[in-house]
Amino acid sequence: MKTETLDKLFSQFKRLSSGGYCGKCGKFVGYSNLQNAHFFGRWRHVVRWDKRNTIPLCLDCHQEIDLNAVAKAELALSLMNRDEYDELARLADKTIKDFPIDKKALAKEFREGIKRLQNL
Repeated sequence: MKTETLDKLFSQFKRLSSGGYCGKCGKFVGYSNLQNAHFFGRWRHVVRWDKRNTIPLCLDCHQEIDLNAVAKAELALSLMNRDEYDELARLADKTIKDFPIDKKALAKEFREGIKRLQNL
């Protein structure tokens, strides 16, 4: 499974699940105008496709939180409790060698989620 393919499936799943609304400001911008923002960067592969690590945002909100680490952490903590955030941070520091990812299983999960959301 290519990383690029899994990225596309994950992004589509997360954006569809938002109903087209920005997860920060609440503005309706439509599915195609949302961006999947990561609390812990995409280069942290263990949490790259973790649903808790991302939120669909409009361009303005995505730029705002990417420029302000405090605002990004505050947004994350508004969506999960402190223990969940700390667990996500702990996982973000792991490597794929320490914490292998089953990309095929994730792709299947996201494809099924996309299909379910498209049939609503």
